[in-house]
Amino acid sequence: MSRPLRIEFQGAHYHVMNRGNARNSIFLIDDDYGVFLAVLEEATRLFYVKVLSYCLMTNHYHLLIHTPKGNLSRFMRHLGAVYTQRFNKIHKKDGHLFRGRFKAILVQEDEYLTHLIRYIHLNPAQANLVQDPKDYLWSSHSDFLKGKDSQYLNVKEALSYFSPIEKEAKKLYLEFLKSGVDLKTKVFFKNNKQGSVFGDIDFIDKIKEKYLLVDKKPSEEIPEKRSDEGLLMIKKIKKSILERFRLKESSLYASIRGEYNKPRTLALALSRELSGLKLQEVARAFKMRSYKTVSSSCQRFKASLVFDERAWREYDEVRRGCMQGET
Repeated sequence: MSRPLRIEFQGAHYHVMNRGNARNSIFLIDDDYGVFLAVLEEATRLFYVKVLSYCLMTNHYHLLIHTPKGNLSRFMRHLGAVYTQRFNKIHKKDGHLFRGRFKAILVQEDEYLTHLIRYIHLNPAQANLVQDPKDYLWSSHSDFLKGKDSQYLNVKEALSYFSPIEKEAKKLYLEFLKSGVDLKTKVFFKNNKQGSVFGDIDFIDKIKEKYLLVDKKPSEEIPEKRSDEGLLMIKKIKKSILERFRLKESSLYASIRGEYNKPRTLALALSRELSGLKLQEVARAFKMRSYKTVSSSCQRFKASLVFDERAWREYDEVRRGCMQGET
């Protein structure tokens, strides 16, 4: 089965969600929700992404985001990877937390955004967790009632789709919420083969024509200058590692059976997380014959971080240094 298309461009809005692996919980204790929101705030700052609404459920999450820089994949890679690392560290677990790739649906502005905000905020009520959305702690509904932005949430921008006047916008939002999820939205999200675009026919046709059809054949993926930006990030990572360990670049390409090359492994793991490039592309950047080596090396390294506090601190320190200035 082919992977769903990623339609990425500057200024796009998305409904993004992901579930726990095998539908397992991704939030075990209340503190986990706080950790996720902290990682979300960090990711929005690093990649200049705006969150318009969210809802965190026991085994999945919903986000409505705006990407002024068209960098959805890099933002989501950071969010998923860093939360998984911190979750595993807290609960002394290992391995994948999420079921796989996140699901992202491109959303048309105005009417469709307001319908999506309502759908997200009513999720706990639809699941019979609460009767009133205001009683659910882990969604942005209460922030909408206050009408105030936070470090990671752009409430005022979201409310502006209801009315440019804040007081009126909050009133219209509440009335809209009370009317319940509309049939069109229900049908779209209940469809197992739902499309990758939530909008009217004209909007969908426009997106297909501009981004999905190339010589009358679907393109495999919509790049966001992904390759150039990714290679620049890898260059930055290599430089940081070489300076830290006082090595020559050739040492990052050396692989001797039975010997652990810590700088090389660290650089590979960081490149896998931060560059947004495919495994094959990361492998080429490190003059490796097989992309499978990148995958196995990164998996072993990430697993070791759960039990090695010093290695985790070192990894996080280098990662933060490489992310400085990234937007």
